[in-house]
Amino acid sequence: AESRRAPRSRARFPRTRACRDGMSRVSDESPASPASSDDRSTSETDASPHASAGSRERERASAPGNVRLVVFDFDLTILRIHSWGERVRPEDVEHRHLDRDVADLAFFRAFVLALRDAGVRVAVASFGQYEVIQRYMDAVFGDGQSVFRRANVSTPSTVGFRDGTSVPGGKVPQLCALVSAELFDGTAQNELDEEVWRAATSAVAFFDDDVKNVDGAARAGFVNAALVDGDVGFTRESWEGGLRSAVGMGSFEVPEVRSASPVSAAETCGRS
Repeated sequence: AESRRAPRSRARFPRTRACRDGMSRVSDESPASPASSDDRSTSETDASPHASAGSRERERASAPGNVRLVVFDFDLTILRIHSWGERVRPEDVEHRHLDRDVADLAFFRAFVLALRDAGVRVAVASFGQYEVIQRYMDAVFGDGQSVFRRANVSTPSTVGFRDGTSVPGGKVPQLCALVSAELFDGTAQNELDEEVWRAATSAVAFFDDDVKNVDGAARAGFVNAALVDGDVGFTRESWEGGLRSAVGMGSFEVPEVRSASPVSAAETCGRS
């Protein structure tokens, strides 16, 4: 079945100031309340950081289908479970079965590595706990892996809140921070030409199971934001069933992989 996703008409609202405004609201507001256990949202050439390079970077970043950064929610997107809701602790991860927890382990691993081979950056934006996410990523890609680290795993603590809490502005503050870090070497949005920033946000593909996060991201200029069915997660079936077209990546091919036998996280530690 076609995966649910926000209406394509949202692309008419590239609000380039939304990241700045959202970050201002985050810094002014008191800490958000903890996410409830049934909160479903806890879930290679860089652009120049200088406005003088604006014309060339706008052409490259806004080219059709030219996604340069892919951001995943974690719970009910990468995972088929809600790790925060189930109170999974970092030390628990090594005893869990990856094939049972990750929505499509073999496909997710192949998808991410294919993106990296194509020069596309990857990241996670979650309301969950960083240490748990990192343990899962180490299990998926091998102990000592460098695919997902603190720099590209965004949780509320990276934007001034406690992990496990919702962030005012939804995922927008985290997405903006990831764009600055991954595509502009840490250069802040207010130091960039507005058209360069708009081109960069339109070159981000974002997958999340919460429609509020997806619609909020789209209104902030992240027009390639797609809604993942939280009952399914990010799988090859959901990718081919609509997600790939929702984010403008219809021509992106992911190698076929065989499903692995159920494996615990502990069994993958030490693999490279």
